[in-house]
Amino acid sequence: MSVYIIRPKATLLARSLKLASRKFTPESRQAQVAEVVNFWQENPLHQEIESWLEDAQNTTSQVSKHPDYSGITGASIVEMPDDEAQRMREELPNALILRDQPIELIKPQRYTGIVFPDLVKYVFKAINNLGKKDLDVPQLLRKRRYKDKLTADDLWHLDAIALNIARQNGFTGTGKNITIAVLDTGIDSTHPELQGKVTESYSFNDRSKQIQLTTSQDTNGHGTHVAGLICGKQVGVAPETKLINAVLIPRGTGNLSGLILWLDWLALRTDVNIANISAGIPRYFDEINDLIDTLLAVGILPVCAIGNDGFNNHLAPANCKNSLSVGAVNSNNQVASFSGNATMSVNKQLYNVPYLVAPGKGVYSSVRDGGYEAWDGTSMAAPIVSGVAALILEKYSKQITVESLIDGLLTNCQDLGHDRERQGKGLIQVTAAL
Repeated sequence: MSVYIIRPKATLLARSLKLASRKFTPESRQAQVAEVVNFWQENPLHQEIESWLEDAQNTTSQVSKHPDYSGITGASIVEMPDDEAQRMREELPNALILRDQPIELIKPQRYTGIVFPDLVKYVFKAINNLGKKDLDVPQLLRKRRYKDKLTADDLWHLDAIALNIARQNGFTGTGKNITIAVLDTGIDSTHPELQGKVTESYSFNDRSKQIQLTTSQDTNGHGTHVAGLICGKQVGVAPETKLINAVLIPRGTGNLSGLILWLDWLALRTDVNIANISAGIPRYFDEINDLIDTLLAVGILPVCAIGNDGFNNHLAPANCKNSLSVGAVNSNNQVASFSGNATMSVNKQLYNVPYLVAPGKGVYSSVRDGGYEAWDGTSMAAPIVSGVAALILEKYSKQITVESLIDGLLTNCQDLGHDRERQGKGLIQVTAAL
């Protein structure tokens, strides 16, 4: 038995539903979801797929569908034998029948930035303590990057995006009444930076094949760092933003089918305005491109880390045309060497990713079980952009359209003088954006 993702191969969803005009209010969500669902219900191939699957389920117990939620993706997640999948391909040649794919955490570098004199000091300490128990030099080096308290210099990422100076000049935006779904490894909601910020936590139940309410915990540590940068009390961009903890990649690994189910589920959450995604697949899928369109169509902005594999490397879904893809810069406003990029083509139209950059090298944020560490990664940059988007949505009471929000983010970036292929529109700025 294998898991398959089944949906029409190609649609005109983006063109048909006019994504640019979508809004983020709870009142708009219900009507927008209904419109997307109706789009699929009227699609002849979608009807054929549903009919085929219904007949197959009635004739064999080997074909079973995972529960769906809103129906916005037009996709069915199905477990069935490979020979049944082959039969379906032959009988429905225009249907996409894709075997499930793994989706992985965009792994950051966690203990970088140790200067040479510190390294020498700890090596000599190790030599002087040879034979003593519990001496762990890697752990000592790790502690070099771990802090119980942060200084103003440690919050350089808030200076880089001009948030600190905006606050000094009277800016009072905090992201209040905005909710962001963090599709990650989980969140340690007990961290002092995040207490009271996580409203609910969910994970995928392998037995029931459903997304279910769970306790808030981080299976890896990554999601806690990401969450802090969105709304942490000190380190966060939008400290009054609320979070939905959505465990897409438990212990760092998930599946493409899981991403589809999460997108389908999020559409029913009228409180969710932004989905922050720090996971990916190292290739491009037409079918994911269309899935991201469905998220925008119901009024949820997908903010995605482009990946940490360097020049001319990229990950899906960040490489999809309508993802707000984010690369990373360091404290000197240089594009980080690990930050990915690509030139993509959809329907013979070229576009470059990432669309913009944010601080992502040596960025301090909350870590599981308390304290702070400076990590490197585009998945540190993405939540900073999510936080800025929350500030804009707060200002306009979520009445702003998808087009206006994206335009507000991309046209208010600082040009760093790098190639557009690497920096996109440049470094996100709060002062100009608001």
